[in-house]
Parts: sequence; structure tokens; C-alpha cells
Amino acid sequence: MFICSPCGVASGKLKMVVRYLIMGCVMSKIDKPELMKIPGVGSNMAKHLIKAGFPTIESLKGQNPDDIYAADCIAQGTTVDKCALYCYRLAVYYADHDGQLPENKLHWWNWKD
Repeated sequence: MFICSPCGVASGKLKMVVRYLIMGCVMSKIDKPELMKIPGVGSNMAKHLIKAGFPTIESLKGQNPDDIYAADCIAQGTTVDKCALYCYRLAVYYADHDGQLPENKLHWWNWKD
């Protein structure tokens, strides 16, 4: 078994640490994720999107919000609140339309069923 000498983490956990450092470093207080430029996407929703495999605005382009929601539920290991789906609808529209939103859809709650 390989043990990381600086931190003492065993190899299985080391992979998780490396993944966190690659994905999680985007979430540091110094580096605000680009996703937070999207109205309604705060640090928590940005973490959800990154964990679900959508780390940038570009990665949202052309995506189906329902598929993002499903990926989020899988990544979280539970059914995520439906409000996340509404946020993903807004986020995909934002990504697909160069940051422009319709006047009547400026907030995530405007994207409900």
C-alpha cells in the first residue's frame, strides 16, 4: 500500500484527495468559480455543478437541464431539491445565450414547471 509521506494518506484515500484538489481547488475562497457569474448560482450550486461534471459555463452549453439534474442526484447520492433543476434551466439558457436572460426569467424560481 502506498502512503503519501507529506500527509500520511493511504493510496485509496489519496485518489480522493487528488480528485478533491483538482475539482475542489476551484472552490477556494481566493478563486471564485466562473459558474457564480450566472444569476442564482452561488457557491453551493457551483459545487453541485462541478461535482456533477459541469465545472464551467462552457460545459453547460447545449446540455439538457434534466440530465444535469440527474447527474447531480447521482453525484450527491440522493434526490436533490427540485429547485436545483430550475437553477440548471436558467444556467443552461444563460450559457447558450451568451449570458443573456429573458426579462421575465431573471431568477431561478421563474424557471419552474
